[in-house]
Amino acid sequence: MTMSLIDAAAREAAARRANRRRTMVIRLTSVAVLLLAWEIGGLYMPRIFLAPFHETVAAFVRLGRDGNLVMATLNSVAVLLAGLLISVVFGVILGLVMGRYRRLDWMLAPYINGLYATPTVALLPVLSLWLGLYSAPKVAIVVLLAIFPIIKNTYAGVTTVGQELLEPAISMGASELQISRQVIAPAIVPFIMAGLRLAVGRGIVGLVVGEFFTAQTGLGGVLVRYASSFQTAEMFVPIIILVALGYGLTTLVMVLQEWLAPWKETERDQGV
Repeated sequence: MTMSLIDAAAREAAARRANRRRTMVIRLTSVAVLLLAWEIGGLYMPRIFLAPFHETVAAFVRLGRDGNLVMATLNSVAVLLAGLLISVVFGVILGLVMGRYRRLDWMLAPYINGLYATPTVALLPVLSLWLGLYSAPKVAIVVLLAIFPIIKNTYAGVTTVGQELLEPAISMGASELQISRQVIAPAIVPFIMAGLRLAVGRGIVGLVVGEFFTAQTGLGGVLVRYASSFQTAEMFVPIIILVALGYGLTTLVMVLQEWLAPWKETERDQGV
């Protein structure tokens, strides 16, 4: 009996590894096809519209040598991570209290829904007037774009926690803090992570928009500088870095979810 369970677990682990290898092969193949199409398209199109991929690689190496690209990347990453950190802290707190307390939900929902529907770019002049033209308004615009998926997903997670989980804790005299920490928090981890994955993409959009319309520093500033002079190969360098940054952060969130909520990944592998 014990050997059969060990064999079943080994077969399941092998199946997961094989599935991950297939996924990796498919992803790498799709990237290779895209790069090939980019190279061929760039060879036959005017350079003002699209440079071949090999010229973009050469521009990447050239820009990386002088150190300005590295500093611009670090600047953008610092702004993005600061905005995401603020969004996670306040987004989870707001989603939790709105999901647990109906009166607070009634009070805060109009502001949350109104700001979520507001074109964030329209707030940039106000943010620049209040916060200046450097890092602060960029962090603020990242927060304004990234916080709402976290609030809404956390709220959805809290409202889906059933009474069958809450009633035993309440009957044993658990405090509100204990219920939130030991019952609700583990149940809503997948919801928070789903919101954070959405927040990463929206945060990068906010970062680039902020760097376009305030002090043109960071990767957005590099992009504007080369786009305005029609240097297409150099223009794609910050775009590639932003894509890689978004993919890397999203992958990191998924790995973090596997660590914090391994039962959810088991359900997914079993098709639950």
